Amino acid sequence: MACSNITSGVLNGCSSNQGGLEAIFIANGPVESITEAAGVVSAISVGGSPLVPADFFKFDVPRTTSSISETATGDVMQGTVTYAQTAIMVLNQMQASTRDQLKLMFEATNMVVVAKDNNGKFFSIGLLRGAYGETATSTSGVSYQDRNGYEITISGIEKDPMFEIDSAIVEA
Repeated sequence: MACSNITSGVLNGCSSNQGGLEAIFIANGPVESITEAAGVVSAISVGGSPLVPADFFKFDVPRTTSSISETATGDVMQGTVTYAQTAIMVLNQMQASTRDQLKLMFEATNMVVVAKDNNGKFFSIGLLRGAYGETATSTSGVSYQDRNGYEITISGIEKDPMFEIDSAIVEA
């Protein structure tokens, strides 16, 4: 089998990029198939039907609190490459309704998770193998200015890097 060759360089773009997330969208999985071209997914099928915005639950996150990341790990000795994908989602205000959704989230093992960044782009977490709740911490805070709420880590490990997701799939 021939190995891949690099086909182009990457230019340093303008300084108009913004860090952080605006929201995280979660649908029930598992994903059966995707339609993808050049790293952009234009359709996701679950249960024989394409996902539409009504299938996703939106989790708004407070400004400058939440992020996504991906770590590629190559092992030449084993001949493998994996991509560990993580979303860190902060939710304010401890309450029973949030607690109940977190419980369901941690029982699920094949969530469809899409993060909307502050540039208006959407990216997948664990799209083909399923995303899952890895850790959640709830805290009351100590002082009046501290967060009363949750920090949730959602993870996935994939054979490919994060896909960019067409916004029409997730948000109307």
